[in-house]
Amino acid sequence: MKIIPFIMIVLILLGALTACNVENQTDTDDVNFRVAIALGSIGNTWHAQLRKAIDMAVTNYPNIEWTIENAIDAQDQINMLTVFKDEGYDAIIIMPMDGNIIVPIAEEIYRAGTPTIILNRRIASDNYTALITGDNHGGAVNAARLIGHALEGEGDIAILRSFIGTPIDTERYDGFSSTIAREFPNINIIAQGDGMFNRDAGYDAMQSILAASPRIDAIFSHDDEAAVGALVAISEAGRTEIRYIVGFGGGAMEETNMLFTNESPTFIASMSYFPGMGFDAVEMTVRILRGMPFPKETIIASQVMDADNIEQFLNDNYSHLR
Repeated sequence: MKIIPFIMIVLILLGALTACNVENQTDTDDVNFRVAIALGSIGNTWHAQLRKAIDMAVTNYPNIEWTIENAIDAQDQINMLTVFKDEGYDAIIIMPMDGNIIVPIAEEIYRAGTPTIILNRRIASDNYTALITGDNHGGAVNAARLIGHALEGEGDIAILRSFIGTPIDTERYDGFSSTIAREFPNINIIAQGDGMFNRDAGYDAMQSILAASPRIDAIFSHDDEAAVGALVAISEAGRTEIRYIVGFGGGAMEETNMLFTNESPTFIASMSYFPGMGFDAVEMTVRILRGMPFPKETIIASQVMDADNIEQFLNDNYSHLR
């Protein structure tokens, strides 16, 4: 497994932006390659920037035929991948909408000999050619420590999860809950709900949690969009005792800066990693098609984004994609 820190991400991006082909091979080597990319729905700013990174990266390889599609839901993505498999693409990149449901078709593609590159979210299988994802476990560890220290080691907290039982949900939940149990034994996880990576689900889950929990000191949301929905539910319920909310994903970019600095209860931080991994997935796929060495797993380090560094974070990681 290869873990890429922030500075390495920037270097990879700069390499992609200068349109330098992998290992200086010529575009003529790529003629007749066909690559399909099956993405999830564009539900927030982070997903939109990932798509933009991919769209920019593929222009570096004009002799490869690229097909890029966004699925509406998990079943739509399965149908999409079935078509891609039947049409005989030379490689397929998958950003899973559901890392469990997608396994049978992903494994079928892989076992048929088609290079299968998993992007952003793990699947519940090791049967793939390469994986490029963010450090979900490490980001959740950071979130636990942030909340733990903010509460000075004592309090009751709730968690908004993300499609409970999927690989990305399990990574974030295990990283957070194990760190709380190990390092902050006087903090109790008293309630959970499923935020499902969207505001409506976050709102609904938070309403149920609030009804069942007379006091909550802090909330960890697996997703920023769900956290925004939860804030609405908290405000409507008049629950002023909730002091801290920490999110994940950097998806609610239009509002995150305001929420960090102006809202109550306090949205103090989001754990985020760089959507430029879309560049990395394209570059990795070209390496694979050209028969070059590549790591099976590449894990992008998670960054703590808060009121102190959000402007710099956005300038460093998003300005080139705007």
